[in-house]
Amino acid sequence: MQFNSLDEFLNGIKVISETNKIYIWGICVYGNLLGKLLNKNQISWNGYYDNFNSADKDQLNLKRVYKGDEVNHFEHAYYILSMRNYEAVKKQLLSAGVDSEHIIFFDNVKILDSIEERLDGCPASVGQLKRLNRVHSGERCFIIGNGPSLRVEDLDVIYHAKAASFACNRIFRCYDKSMWRPDYYFITDGVGIRETFPDKAVLDFVSQNCKYIFSRSNGDLAKYANDIDNLILFKYVFSDSEEEFDFSSDCAEKVYIGHTVTYVMLQMAVYMGFKEIYLLGMDHNFSIEHCENGEIAKNAEVEDHSSILGSYMWGVADGIKTTRTYEAAKKYADSHGIKIYNATRGGKLEVFERVDFDKLF
Repeated sequence: MQFNSLDEFLNGIKVISETNKIYIWGICVYGNLLGKLLNKNQISWNGYYDNFNSADKDQLNLKRVYKGDEVNHFEHAYYILSMRNYEAVKKQLLSAGVDSEHIIFFDNVKILDSIEERLDGCPASVGQLKRLNRVHSGERCFIIGNGPSLRVEDLDVIYHAKAASFACNRIFRCYDKSMWRPDYYFITDGVGIRETFPDKAVLDFVSQNCKYIFSRSNGDLAKYANDIDNLILFKYVFSDSEEEFDFSSDCAEKVYIGHTVTYVMLQMAVYMGFKEIYLLGMDHNFSIEHCENGEIAKNAEVEDHSSILGSYMWGVADGIKTTRTYEAAKKYADSHGIKIYNATRGGKLEVFERVDFDKLF
């Protein structure tokens, strides 16, 4: 079942909820927002389902989160798929015996983008973002991933070279091993934000160890906008197509979603004026990821993250679409006289020209 607008969706769900159970599938950012939207509109609903929910994180928006493999066929139950790429979950529900008319999804991603406008959320930090435009004009920087190839020794080299750097997610777990700190720290994953920052104390620690923290204005960190002075929020939107991703030329207006926080960091680095961008720790190799045929492949021999950061899992990677985002970044960079290099030690990212990290200094 599809809806053509947010109002049509809300009106339709209100009617359905009068005689049926309503479940939201997915505790991602948009699952969270959908739950808040239903609550705001006083629409009755019954809980969440999610395939990768942690056992100790079994509630969101005061609703229970059920495991995906626990789903049963209920005659009077409807499931709202809260993600753009819903085919795998739709297939899962159909296999469980759920009637297709009881599966609600959004082909028009602008409906998902518009949810934020209906909620009393925090606006993007437009003024702060504008002040960062071209602040590093002509300089070089490092964008650091969390991949298994990342080494403390390499971070120390960047520290001693006083090179500007971007980093993300659980990178702060290695701070006790290095003097290096990122200038700019990013986190965008909905589940990742909730699990990384269970309380403000962790956020305070991260904020004290970087110039700025960047996150989405429709994410869970937005509630700290008035408490964390160096927290910058950006408007995070979908590209019109995921066959060829959009790349933002004005991050004060919007930043495009790209299946990896690296894509956000690339857009922001270009916006800040960097002309040479080096990727490090971007192994682009995943233990669990989506395949072209819609199936999910698992490889227990692959490590997702560097041992200096510990192990964590926030969902299924999409290496195919992530590659497309890198291709979009390269296309934009090439057309604007910007060089992006891959200085990662090994890994499977071949979109960008490779360089030897040890020869950069």
